[in-house]
Amino acid sequence: MFLRVLIFAILVCGVTTAAAHAKELSIAIVDVEKILVEAKAAKSLQKQIQAKKESFQKEFAGKEKELKDAENALIAEKGSLSAEEFGKKRKAYEGKVIAARKLFQKSRNSLDVGVGKSMKTLRKNIVEAAAKIADDKGFDVILTRDGVLLAGKDLDITNDVLKQMDDAVSEIKLDIE
Repeated sequence: MFLRVLIFAILVCGVTTAAAHAKELSIAIVDVEKILVEAKAAKSLQKQIQAKKESFQKEFAGKEKELKDAENALIAEKGSLSAEEFGKKRKAYEGKVIAARKLFQKSRNSLDVGVGKSMKTLRKNIVEAAAKIADDKGFDVILTRDGVLLAGKDLDITNDVLKQMDDAVSEIKLDIE
């Protein structure tokens, strides 16, 4: 019994001494989602994405109308064409439909890849801005807001990071191949 108490006392003293010598961590919190919405670069990127989507919609609305007109013409000609001629024209029409689908898919994939690359760059800039603030203000740890259940408002450095980021980069180019 005495041995157990002695071991417990030694452990408590050791832990207490180690805790007393440990440096107190300086922690901050950043709301990344807010920055992804409010940063100048994020707003610029969202405008570019929206413009590209609208451009694709116009382009494909024109292609869709063209295909619908071709389909209506084919249906109108059906009675006056031989089965062989109709089959050839139908096959040509189906080839146009397949080509339009492939173009649409390629455009959509290119947009997705471009958006992914741009968002990666945006997030990298957020991390760099947060690191700069951490260096300037001496924070040891920066956590994201979505990873913290409850924290005091004095720990939030989101506005500082947002300002740092806006000063460093105001636009990220959407690059679509």
